[in-house]
Amino acid sequence: MMYQKILADKRRFIARLKFEDMSANVRSFDEPFSEQVALINALRDPVVKTIVVLKPRQIGISTVNCADTFYETYTARKPLRSLVVADHSKTTKSLFAKFCTFYDHLPQTLKNVNPFRINKVDKTLISEKTGALIDHMTALGDAHGRGWTYQRLIAEELAFWRHPEDIWAGLRSTLHEGPDTKIIIISTPNGPGNFYHQRVMSAIESERNGDPSTKFIFSKWSDHGAYQKEPPKGWEPNEEELNLAADHGLTLQQLYWRHEMVHGVEGIGLRRFRREYPLTVEDGFIVLEGSWFDIDYLTESLNSLPSKPIPDELRIYDSPQMDMDYVIGVDPSWCTGGDYATACVMDERGNQVAVLSTNQGGEVLFAEKLSDLARYYHRARCLVESNTGGAGRVIIRKIIQEGIPIWKNSLGKDWTTYKGSKEQAYAYARQMVNGDAYYLQDHATIQELMHIREKNGKIEGQDGYHDDHADAFILSCWALRTCPGFQGNAKQGQVRRNERRGHPLDRISRAMRY
Repeated sequence: MMYQKILADKRRFIARLKFEDMSANVRSFDEPFSEQVALINALRDPVVKTIVVLKPRQIGISTVNCADTFYETYTARKPLRSLVVADHSKTTKSLFAKFCTFYDHLPQTLKNVNPFRINKVDKTLISEKTGALIDHMTALGDAHGRGWTYQRLIAEELAFWRHPEDIWAGLRSTLHEGPDTKIIIISTPNGPGNFYHQRVMSAIESERNGDPSTKFIFSKWSDHGAYQKEPPKGWEPNEEELNLAADHGLTLQQLYWRHEMVHGVEGIGLRRFRREYPLTVEDGFIVLEGSWFDIDYLTESLNSLPSKPIPDELRIYDSPQMDMDYVIGVDPSWCTGGDYATACVMDERGNQVAVLSTNQGGEVLFAEKLSDLARYYHRARCLVESNTGGAGRVIIRKIIQEGIPIWKNSLGKDWTTYKGSKEQAYAYARQMVNGDAYYLQDHATIQELMHIREKNGKIEGQDGYHDDHADAFILSCWALRTCPGFQGNAKQGQVRRNERRGHPLDRISRAMRY
């Protein structure tokens, strides 16, 4: 029968699928370009288990991947499960809508062969015949699946996920290790040092070493016909544009489109253009203007660390030394699944030795973990942000009860963050970091520092990035500068530490299980 021939031929099946383009017009697939073909071939290859795609904006890679996933789900003879995880609820809804459009526009003959049940609340499509399904989630702290195991994990716009390391660890635990298992990472770049950048570099290195299980696909903007514009009469490219054309074989129409995107009335500037529409892999990971800290130093620091960061919420880099004093900067939160509470431990020499970061269990449990961590590092003095109505005040009361010393200013008050205090602390930290005075060992901290910006007089993380690790680090720097009576705490703390029953990190380890 005709439908059997269509089902047996992936390309013929996909060619019949309908989707909405950027203008909300329902249409079929065009002839695939080279990167789409490369993706389809990698998805088809049973040896390839991990695919990492670096792409410019709005070129249809995600749509093709969705089409392939839909085909595999539709034609599966067993309950193949795919999980699609996106950076934002808007993206999640858009991807779910693609799959629904695929199914809605199938010929009735094909619908009868394998009817799907669509759950718009849970955003799932389930085959009533085989139980194969496509599940959708947004990359939040609880994005760990629904108790199912999956054979295919699709990570959309990974470069823009919030706290991707934590989420990724949970998602990986839902994957079924078998011959059908595939991980597909698709994203536009978002600067250097983040989790996605690490995945790209790891994929490139794996391919370089001859690993057949990993495939890296790079799509440059000049390969796509939409990115061109007829120049007005008399327009001529400048020297930089002419050199670019010579290096990459760009047409006059492509040069003018690029010129308008960079320099036009609604232009986004050269650096941002290069990041969002890369011609090379390196373009995608350049740093935007306005970085608060020395990017070269931070990049060098990041590259000097082990390639795989420690995934735990408690990350110990150096154990306490007998005659060493320590401080801890704390950026608090309520730890209810939203913002993270983060503590950064520094020794008296300016070395980052440990980080504690979590958004689960509540502020009291975090305070207990913090107390044990401070006790482990010789009763390290803690500088905790204590703004009105914040979790910091609860945490301070709890760790005082635990016998942990608290930072106070010259007036005997806790630290509060306002425009002046934050600027002063960040200015001091920049001086020390840019002067190579501090030694950083934590991936997440360095990545956040790389994306600290000053905009309209306000210092904060770049859009799409968080600053809880950065703020905790800044507060630890300020504590190093200002803690009164800092010397001598180590010996005092050592006595108290030995008085406690068991290892001081035992309770932290126990608490992490809840």
